[in-house]
Amino acid sequence: MRRLLNIFLLLTFQIGYLEWPPHHSMFVFEAAYEILSKTETLFSNLTHPIILLGLLAQLALFMAAIVPKSNKKINAVGIVILGLLMLLFLLISLLSKNIKMFAAALPYLIISVYYFWNYKKIE
Repeated sequence: MRRLLNIFLLLTFQIGYLEWPPHHSMFVFEAAYEILSKTETLFSNLTHPIILLGLLAQLALFMAAIVPKSNKKINAVGIVILGLLMLLFLLISLLSKNIKMFAAALPYLIISVYYFWNYKKIE
C-alpha cells in the first residue's frame, strides 16, 4: 500500500501547476525537464536550495516506491518537503485567486493527509 501511495504522490507532485505574469505557466515536470536539460547552468540550478530539496525529496519517494522495506521516516521527510512546496503553490494560488493552481495542488495534499492519517497502519 505504501509503495502505491508513493507512486501516487510522485505523480500528483509532477502535475503541480505554476502560473506567473505575463502569461507564463508550467507544470512541475516541465520545470524539472527545463532545469535538467540546460547543461550550461545545471550546477547552479542544482545548488539552489529549493530545487535541491525538491529533487532529494522526489528521490526519497522514488526509492520508497521501488525498495520493498524502505525507511518510513525518510519517506515521511520526503513527503513533508514536497508538501511544503505544494503548500507554497496553494498559498500563491489563494493569494492570486488562481483556480488552476489551486486544483493542481489539492491531489498531492489530499494523498499526503491520507498517508499521515494512516501512518501507523501503512506498511
